[in-house]
Amino acid sequence: MITSRAMLDALEDHDYGLVTGVPCSYFAGPLRLLDRGEGPRYIPAVNEGSAIAIAAGAQLGGRPPMVLAQNSGFGNMINPLTSLVLPYRIPMTVMVSMRGWPTAGAGEPQHYWMGRVVPDWLDSLGIPHWMLTADGPSLNQVLRETRPVLEEGRPAVVLVAKGAIANDAPTDPPTVPPGHRPTRDEVVSAVLAEAGDAHLLSTTGYLSRSLFNLGDSSRNFYMQGSMGHVSGIALGAALANPERRFVVLDGDGAVLMHMGSLATIGDAAPANLTHVVFENGVYDSTGGQLTGGRRTDFATAALACGYRNAWRADSIDELRKALRTALTDGGPSAVVVRGAPGGAAGERASSNVSVQEIGDRFIKSLEAHRPTTPDRRPTSPRTSA
Repeated sequence: MITSRAMLDALEDHDYGLVTGVPCSYFAGPLRLLDRGEGPRYIPAVNEGSAIAIAAGAQLGGRPPMVLAQNSGFGNMINPLTSLVLPYRIPMTVMVSMRGWPTAGAGEPQHYWMGRVVPDWLDSLGIPHWMLTADGPSLNQVLRETRPVLEEGRPAVVLVAKGAIANDAPTDPPTVPPGHRPTRDEVVSAVLAEAGDAHLLSTTGYLSRSLFNLGDSSRNFYMQGSMGHVSGIALGAALANPERRFVVLDGDGAVLMHMGSLATIGDAAPANLTHVVFENGVYDSTGGQLTGGRRTDFATAALACGYRNAWRADSIDELRKALRTALTDGGPSAVVVRGAPGGAAGERASSNVSVQEIGDRFIKSLEAHRPTTPDRRPTSPRTSA
């Protein structure tokens, strides 16, 4: 196992001048140090594909890059790896945490496939890779072995097992802006109080945990994995069921990851969709790292993308007032809540309800309210293979 400080020392010893990526709890210790300005300059990327592009630009500009990402987002890397890095022969080192390897934990089905396929995908692309575990080899040794690959103009990937890097950097208390900011649980409770019989869809991470623990319902869709895509799921469901109301519980980091979905929602203009964005400036579920979107105005962005209405809320009273208007007047509407980081995580929905059951009961809840017409027949729930 390598300490957080020793990892940053290794990056500097091997002349890495810029680090970029998307957080993972496997890198929590080094990321805390990078967020404080220690080690090479750190640029939080909105998604893993963007991290590869940033790294490519840094390499072209003369500053060797390191990308940190988790295997959950490896799919986001495929396009820039295959259409930019490989054909242009841009060398870079990518450290990928291996969530779900060698086996996915209970309640974490979203890590099952990426825990299995990443090494095979890398082999199919001809990208050399190494495995870093708590038992070795040392990071310095691995980085030395990657050097000939980089000198050939090729990428090198270091796969990182759980526990290979110590989470030993001191933890700073959450930085809360002046005045009280709503907590995650307070925001979810307010949404539950105002949503009535609306169908609620929550993003991956702690928002889904809060929704499950505070108000589990068959009308709720708790998303695990697929970060940044909950608004797209809600759009599809809202367009398919115009007689029902849908409320999205989203996080600022998740919105940033696939922000183009705002434009799609604005263009499709579903009147029955309300998009609540909890803006606390950090990725709480991976260790509280900064999102890199601290200057982003989500409400203005939603309006610019074609949302009918958008509000900013700094208190629960403001949130509830905005929700009442949004749910009455029609949308698409966005309510951006400036909230506090931190707070208890709570239990995962998938530790109690399988993800297939989450989907099946959501389908049934929609069918129960869906008018049957000659050209619109209810669909049957999925069955297990």
